[in-house]
Amino acid sequence: MKLAGRKNVRKLLAAVLLLPLAAGCANSGAGVQSKEAIDPPPAEVEQTMLQAAETPAQAEKPDSRVTVAAGKDELTVYLLDRNGYVAPMTLGLSGDTTQSPENTAAAWLIQGKLPADQLPPGFSPLLPEGTKINSVHADASSGVATVDFASPFPQIPPKQERKAVEAIVWTMTELPGIRNVKITVDGQPLRQLPASGLPLAETLSRDIGINLEQAAGTNASRSMAVTLYFSARSEQGEGYFVPVTRLITRTPDRNRAALEELIKGPLDDRKLQPVLTSDVTVDKLSESDGTVSVSLKDPGWEPEMTVPAETMEAVVLTLTETAGEPKALITLNGSDEFTDSDNRSYTEPVDRPVAINALSR
Repeated sequence: MKLAGRKNVRKLLAAVLLLPLAAGCANSGAGVQSKEAIDPPPAEVEQTMLQAAETPAQAEKPDSRVTVAAGKDELTVYLLDRNGYVAPMTLGLSGDTTQSPENTAAAWLIQGKLPADQLPPGFSPLLPEGTKINSVHADASSGVATVDFASPFPQIPPKQERKAVEAIVWTMTELPGIRNVKITVDGQPLRQLPASGLPLAETLSRDIGINLEQAAGTNASRSMAVTLYFSARSEQGEGYFVPVTRLITRTPDRNRAALEELIKGPLDDRKLQPVLTSDVTVDKLSESDGTVSVSLKDPGWEPEMTVPAETMEAVVLTLTETAGEPKALITLNGSDEFTDSDNRSYTEPVDRPVAINALSR
């Protein structure tokens, strides 16, 4: 394929992702610099997500992470960013390899346990300093990880408790083969969070969602959840992805609904930025042999244009998260003859990224 010259290179299916770069350099207080906490989701949304986590059909859904081997020298943990979102960070392991990956990952969720040179500025663990964990057991054969806390369960502000649970569940399910998580205290299931009173299922999965939000006009009892990956900026202006679970009106095609919501962009546009422009449409979608395939239409894209890697990664993350498939095949305007800004080709299916948000320290 003939690559375009610099003047013809088009960033991210649209120049919209140039906006975060400008925002990261220009503003000094408002917008993405805000450190205000995100409002907690309505109680009915919480209950809907918890019911989803307890639904057997959801628990049996394939997991895109099961067939992807984790990097031997890194782990992905979920931390709180400066805007109040729970976001994945892929961090390097130190020379000490005596601790298992699951024990290291759980420890890094505790303030003061994560090596200072590993913690990106503006991010913090959600479990308070002094939290004691009796044991962490990850069983890939059953797909279950159990995190057993010493009594009492750590004291966390009510508005942060659910986020802490999200961080535990999403971190543990980054481990190869792990789909479900049990949280116990001295060996007994934690069935209710102490500060907020939020009930917990004995077995949790990613179906509980992360960074919950509800689309306008959505009735929680007639809704479904889709997890979308939007863009944010660190204190240094580096881009990273934030997963957001949005409750929307139930439709038969979850994959199409997820991409259409991704195209609509974030509800909180002060702290998150879109990854696609509103004129992009979903043409065709299918799943087969571990791959979810999508054909996108963009009236402004032509074959000689380069597609930014950030847009492609956001689409792949959203699609594989929703479909539970490890690979994605993407075409633009009917063509797979294109490369992204990292010179990656899309003529063949691409794997879901293993390292998400490996920011500089």
